[in-house]
Amino acid sequence: MLSEENSPFSTLKQYDLIAYPCYPRPPGNLSLWEMETLSFLEDVGAATYFQITSGSKQKRKLDSLNRAGLMYKYQLKGERSINIAASRPYSDLKTLLKTLVFTQLVIKLKESFPVQIIPGSNFIHAYLAFNAKTFPVIIIRYGDNVSMLPLLVRSLERLIIISEKLEPEFNKISVPARIVLDKDLMDSLIFYLPDGSKERAC
Repeated sequence: MLSEENSPFSTLKQYDLIAYPCYPRPPGNLSLWEMETLSFLEDVGAATYFQITSGSKQKRKLDSLNRAGLMYKYQLKGERSINIAASRPYSDLKTLLKTLVFTQLVIKLKESFPVQIIPGSNFIHAYLAFNAKTFPVIIIRYGDNVSMLPLLVRSLERLIIISEKLEPEFNKISVPARIVLDKDLMDSLIFYLPDGSKERAC
């Protein structure tokens, strides 16, 4: 299990963001895996290679999709280098890291439920529809000011928060909320209540 500091999606990593050239063009003949991967990227926005590939052959296919102009490729340069596949351009590192941890939540949920992704706006990253309910998803990274969060979400019916740590402000949220921590997402899916107690594991 990863600690908060070791999360590959943490702003504490202080990555440099490297972009590879991409010249979008109409798709040619694609394999089923390539079509499914491009569709998934269109839904989530971006994913690390380790999130969506299981071997070097698929990694080479992602590189080929980038060279063909069908996806964007980035690299997070830090203690380790992490290759990223994306359906759209990213220039802001924190936005990309939020997208990647959101993708990890989607991957873990898909192990248990069919999941539909609906684009969000403003402070809501996206909406996830699963288990007959729709959940707004808010993503918090280190350094984000969460003092206004209880006020911002009070009109929502329910929500999921992805965070690097449990914040004291979470306990002031008045609507049904579940928190998912980076440190758990790489291994399992554990939901926390705003007071920090565990609800259930998937």
